[in-house]
This record gives sequence, C-alpha cells and structure tokens, in this order.
Amino acid sequence: MSEVGTIVSIEPEDGLGWIEMPNGDRVRFGGTACKGFVPAVGLAVEVVGTRPGYGGTVKATELRKASAPAPGAPVAAAPVAEPRQALHTVQQAGVRADDLLLALLGRADVDDTMHADLEAAHFEVEPQPGPALGCANPWLYVIAMDGGGNAYGLYSHPLFNGQDLPWLFWDHEVDTLRFLAANTSDLFVHLLGEALASGVDAAKVERLRGDLVKLGLADVAPTSRGDEGEAVDWLPPDDGALRPLADYLAETDGGEMERGLLGHAFGRGDAQARAALEQLYTGWGWHLPAWV
Repeated sequence: MSEVGTIVSIEPEDGLGWIEMPNGDRVRFGGTACKGFVPAVGLAVEVVGTRPGYGGTVKATELRKASAPAPGAPVAAAPVAEPRQALHTVQQAGVRADDLLLALLGRADVDDTMHADLEAAHFEVEPQPGPALGCANPWLYVIAMDGGGNAYGLYSHPLFNGQDLPWLFWDHEVDTLRFLAANTSDLFVHLLGEALASGVDAAKVERLRGDLVKLGLADVAPTSRGDEGEAVDWLPPDDGALRPLADYLAETDGGEMERGLLGHAFGRGDAQARAALEQLYTGWGWHLPAWV
C-alpha cells in the first residue's frame, strides 16, 4: 500500500491517531511510523506500509509527509475507540501468562497512560498468534510489537508445561526467534533499559517502571542487554542451519527430531515433515496449538 491519506485525528494522551484514505478507509498510526515529520491533524501523508493491528484494524508501519493533500479528503473526528481487550484476547487463546503479564494487560486495557507509556517504550500490545504475522514457528504467541514490525511473544510449546513460558523476540525480516527472558519481570528489566538507551523520555520510562513495580515487577534498575536475544538449543534451527529432512526422520534423539521436523514442516512447508511431526506429537500426547 502506498497511497496518500489525511490525518483526521491525534489522541494527545498517547500520540496515536487516524488517517482517512480517499476511499473512506481508516488507518491507525503511532508516532514511530512517522518518518521525518511531526504529525498534525489535516496533514496529507503517504502510507508507505501497513500491517494488521489490534482488533482487526489496519496499522501504518511507515508514513511520509505527502507533497499535496489527498483528493477531497475530509478532516473529521476519529471514530469512537473500541475498548481494549488484550487480557481477554490472551485468555481466550488459552495462552498461559504469568501473574505480572496478566496484571499488565488488564491495567493497560483500562489505563490510557500506561498504554501510552508501553507504546513509548516500543511495546505495542497487540496479542495474536505468531503465524498471523508471518512467523513460521506455530508455537509463538505474540503479545506486543516493537513499532518496527518485530514482535515480543511467548513460546507456548508443551516443553514448558507447568513453567512460565519464555519470552522470545521475532525478527520479521529474517523470520528468526531469539530467547529474551524467562519471565515477564526479567523481560521488562531489559525492555526498560533498552528504552532508556534508545532515548525514550526518561520520565515516561520511570513512570512505567513505577506502575509495573506495583504490579509485581522486580524493583531493580533497568538494564540494557544491547542485543535482540540469544539462540537456544530448544528452538528449531534457523533455516540455514537445518539438516536434510532424512537426517531428522532417522534421528534417535526425540527432541532433536521434533525441532528439525518443526523447522521443515513450518519453515519450509514440507508435507512429509508435517505428517511425521503430527505422528510424533500424537505419540507424546501433544497437539499443535488451536490457531494452527
């Protein structure tokens, strides 16, 4: 999508707004999508890229200031915002979340300031299955986007039954997953540190940290780890490191076989690997997530 629309509203409390396109469609946007300009009501903008957003809305990933207004574009009030339902969405999906994440989602659903502070820290709450965004691994359930098309999500794999689900970072450009944190508290110690290191308003970061501490975040100083996570052996190999399918079909280590079959079945769309994986899961009493 590369069309010119007009900004028709901006919500001052969180910096989010709406763009109206010439055909009447509306596109949601945040400040991180605006490249080289400050958004203002009535401004014509070129919608360079979009992705599915929370609740089925279309959200802009990149906007540029247009040289001319969109033809006949009106300046109108934004539609009444739908209530945020992230907590309900995660619970309906059957994804196991730790207490801090549940409290965070519930609070952000009703607290506009916390919701805006999370977005300012590049944690845009938009829960959805990873495959809906293009992630090849079916076990990823995305909780939030980073404002640049990448995602933070929980690895809902049966390997972690009875444990906190680990947090992963999904890079949308190369479709890789990296381990970030064992729980939500550890994740936000890292994310708040990254926000400060990237120049996010320190007052907003500290306000968010204070709110999260009240919800159960460890009361320690934010720490920037300076990377986007680490490769771990319980995730399937990246595509370039996958061995031939025959190797995994003959593998005697069940875990290694499962990871390889997962990579071939979903990363490469191999029907034989998918059938073998489902047979393996049946024998173990596992089944693929409901959203696959």
